[in-house]
Amino acid sequence: MKEVWKQIGLRGKMTISIGIIVLIALGLVVLGVRREVGEAIGAVLLGGAIGLVAVLVASHLLDEAFSRQRQFVSDASHELRTPLTAIRGQLEVLARRERPEAAEVRRVTGVALAEMTRIERLVEDLLTLARLDEEAPLRPVDVPLESFLRRFGEEPSLGAVTLGELPAGTLRADPDGLTQVIRNLLANARRHAGPEGRVELSAVAVGDRLTFRIDDDGPGVPPRERERVFDRFYRSEVSRDRGSGGSGLGLAIARSIIDQHGGQIWIETSSLGGARVAFEIADFQPHSTGSVR
Repeated sequence: MKEVWKQIGLRGKMTISIGIIVLIALGLVVLGVRREVGEAIGAVLLGGAIGLVAVLVASHLLDEAFSRQRQFVSDASHELRTPLTAIRGQLEVLARRERPEAAEVRRVTGVALAEMTRIERLVEDLLTLARLDEEAPLRPVDVPLESFLRRFGEEPSLGAVTLGELPAGTLRADPDGLTQVIRNLLANARRHAGPEGRVELSAVAVGDRLTFRIDDDGPGVPPRERERVFDRFYRSEVSRDRGSGGSGLGLAIARSIIDQHGGQIWIETSSLGGARVAFEIADFQPHSTGSVR
């Protein structure tokens, strides 16, 4: 019976509970209970119904929270187990050889170091998400847009990043959080575009709202996946293999930070032919000089 109650969902529980209360009230009417007594009982039942609904809603929210937590732990365990299994497998192969050649030792060492780097990156992303879930307060300051964005075009780890139109002005935002968002999105674009692909960073202002755009000429994201890619550990069909280097958390982290800024983030088709990840934040103060390139 417990299992059936769990499976009927919140709407079903509310329907059954309220139905029982209605049947009790009708029964009182049929039995001829005096009007005054009936009204009093009705008021009590109504208050009980409201309380019951509140309890059911709270129970449902707790169930969902625990379910998300279990899923998160399960996904994190799976992601950590994969590189650990790879490292163990390589070491076991090496251990079976009495006198492994130097080239074989170097190969196994290279694989192990690459997998350890992936584990470190995953742990860092998990810690970042944990901090974001605690909703640590933002530290907004006035960020000069042009100088802030130009440095992303000079980071060797991101490859060649073209800077498009940049409105002149200052944005009130947390610079550390904004840096992490843009770096995550540029790294994601670079993985999909490839080492020789095109990646462009630009921004456009409408009043006090500023929209950042990260474009690439990679395979793009299918429309049916453009919302799901922001889920934790989700990988698009175009990047299922872990060899792409992604942890499946970069876009989830970006959305959490943008949500804290009161903004929004989405994916659409890029003018370069691939994907465009755009996000919008308010509190932009344009300069009268216009845009820069």
